[in-house]
Amino acid sequence: MGKIIAAVIFFALPMSLFAQSREDTMIFVAPVVAEPAQAAFLHEHFTMEVLGANYSVTDLRSQSDFVIALEVMENLLLFEGGVIQRAPEGQPQYLLQLALIDNNLNFEMLSFSMPFTELEDIFEFSLTMVYQAMANVPVTRLGDFIDDDSWRNMWLYFRASFDFPVITVHSLQEPLGVWSETGEFFAPLNHNVRPVPGATLGVELHFLDWVSAEFAFSLRFGDPEGYSFIPGVGVQLKFPLKPGTAFKISPYLMFNRTMNTATTSLAFPSSEIGLGIQLATRGHRQGAFFIDVNFLYALGNVVMPNNNPTLIYPTEIIFSRYSIGIGIGYKVGFFERLPPFRRR
Repeated sequence: MGKIIAAVIFFALPMSLFAQSREDTMIFVAPVVAEPAQAAFLHEHFTMEVLGANYSVTDLRSQSDFVIALEVMENLLLFEGGVIQRAPEGQPQYLLQLALIDNNLNFEMLSFSMPFTELEDIFEFSLTMVYQAMANVPVTRLGDFIDDDSWRNMWLYFRASFDFPVITVHSLQEPLGVWSETGEFFAPLNHNVRPVPGATLGVELHFLDWVSAEFAFSLRFGDPEGYSFIPGVGVQLKFPLKPGTAFKISPYLMFNRTMNTATTSLAFPSSEIGLGIQLATRGHRQGAFFIDVNFLYALGNVVMPNNNPTLIYPTEIIFSRYSIGIGIGYKVGFFERLPPFRRR
């Protein structure tokens, strides 16, 4: 149990770091204002520099968070008598101006320029220009980052998780053991069953802000003796709580239906009910990492044959079944549900 808790903590620690990746920031490199040869070179070169700095680049301005606008101008100097002329030979002939624009606010955040003569000179300072511009993004975007809770408000989610039943208990009905024909020998039976991992794939519909429904397909192994493959389908009715912007807490009720029975059992319940809670935090873009804890109770008794050659009574062993499980997974959302206060 301690190893499982440690693994969960280890899994959860990097979540917030992953959520703040530079790849979450979309950059649009606007067409360069310059001569055709210069424009083509600079646009391709700065696109590569932005990607090299680990930001994401989009070809559509409407999808971007920020715009990098580049313009090449003649390097004009002010001489005595108020005369403005192009810089003489031996001095840089051009200025490359870079402007960083917040696309959501349509606001130019900063603008600066670097002198050059030949396009090859750009290699010396282009990456520095990108870093100098983007250094302003974390501070400027902090409010947007805090307010960005779109990952919690999508119409549709696809989820996948690794599941582990931390505790699986078979609550025996009387008698609590087996005995010989004469009753001289008696052996108690163990209530616990060795837990076996499984997996879940599901689709969640977030049709109201305070309620969602998930339809899942589970892959589980389970049987008191020898492991049988027991696939199942289920539904969860969730009631999402959204404190702040960093977390989504979803208590839920669940119903599962197994698609076959355990092979070594005389009878195995096909239905389960339970409840649980899911804690999610933002992942990459519209995705989320989550940890799921639940309690499941089987509707009906498990009946096992008594295969002990000596302690032959009773001929059938009857018990109820329940488990406490934990799941670790990832979900991806599609089609944002915009609350009224975020509509523009």
